[in-house]
Amino acid sequence: MEKPTRLAPLHDPDLPRGSLPREPCRDGSDGVEGLRLVKTTTVERRAELLRLYTGLPWQSARRRVEAAAPGSQMIPQPDADQMLLEARVMAALAWRRITAVHPWGIQYVDPRTDRLLIRFEAEPPERRDPAATQVLDLAEVLLPRADDYGDITGVPGVRTHIEGRQVVLRLLESSASVTLLGLDPDEWLRAVAIQDQRTGSYGMTPCHRDLPDRWHPAERPYRRPGRRGAAASAWLTSGLLRRVGLIRTLGVPLAVTGWLGHRERSGGDRWIIDPTFAEGHGAISHRRLMALLAAPGWGLPIAALDEHCNCHLPAGFSDQCTTIAAGLDEWPGALEIRAIQRCGDRLKWIQEHEPAIYKNRQQLALSVPAWVDSWLERCGPLAPWASAGAVTSPR
Repeated sequence: MEKPTRLAPLHDPDLPRGSLPREPCRDGSDGVEGLRLVKTTTVERRAELLRLYTGLPWQSARRRVEAAAPGSQMIPQPDADQMLLEARVMAALAWRRITAVHPWGIQYVDPRTDRLLIRFEAEPPERRDPAATQVLDLAEVLLPRADDYGDITGVPGVRTHIEGRQVVLRLLESSASVTLLGLDPDEWLRAVAIQDQRTGSYGMTPCHRDLPDRWHPAERPYRRPGRRGAAASAWLTSGLLRRVGLIRTLGVPLAVTGWLGHRERSGGDRWIIDPTFAEGHGAISHRRLMALLAAPGWGLPIAALDEHCNCHLPAGFSDQCTTIAAGLDEWPGALEIRAIQRCGDRLKWIQEHEPAIYKNRQQLALSVPAWVDSWLERCGPLAPWASAGAVTSPR
């Protein structure tokens, strides 16, 4: 694989191709405390970044920062079992079959060292299929069921528990857990029973029900996965889930899907996401997203390899801009982001056919403060493919 490079600062319109104009933070910090900005404290800046990355409400983000030790990582990397569980949960959620307002139907995530909390949105004001609810879809895609050939749908090794009136997924023989916030426990239990009965009618075996405390024989191949493919790339998939709020920095979120692509020569898989959005800032939006994903202390150990940007084309041409990034050093796997911006007649169609949903989505776009661009310029990753004049700050 070609050696990764770094992302270009958002402010420099005269950066020649292939140049590296400045170094990221040399003290190893995330660079937030070093920014001298009027009327903005270190706590406020860190809380704002946590809000951008996770989608947490402002007050919740601020409380998290205030309770944390100074300089500590606000989005910690989990241990191997927790990482694997989160990666498999993300893969299960990556192609939702319901109408959602937030990306993947996730309102926000609250990442901790030993667990992850995911807040799911309430039912949207309009649904294409009234019978396709959030809780029914989650009960189908998350819980493990085996077919006649031994193939597993859902997350192998996961068992569901009601703890303190919250729905918790736990991975067998580990302390790894994911808490599903926003779900009524009684509705969840009914949804699980409905999906077990429905899938059982065409031959699926509910592993979680038949062996609630042990691995089902069909699950055992997933019990100790090798360090290849999807398991080797768990750091990337889990990392995306822990930073799901960044999708909303592109603009008004319309939809987002994801899937695993081909195997990389590094030993991991390529994870592909295609966020579709409206009312963004063109190249600024998707390049800022890439910079945030790779920012020291907050992002992932990735750097951009290539970009194909169509933001300069007139309306009616391609509306997709693709960025490919790879893991640094020993981190296997790659990420491909296909940012799709809807405008003109395509956006008008969405606005007219789903007016209530679009109105709700308009309120979700996360405004990126001007100081964040300054922070990315100081500490953010760089990339040689930024063409002259292509990237300018919107503020």
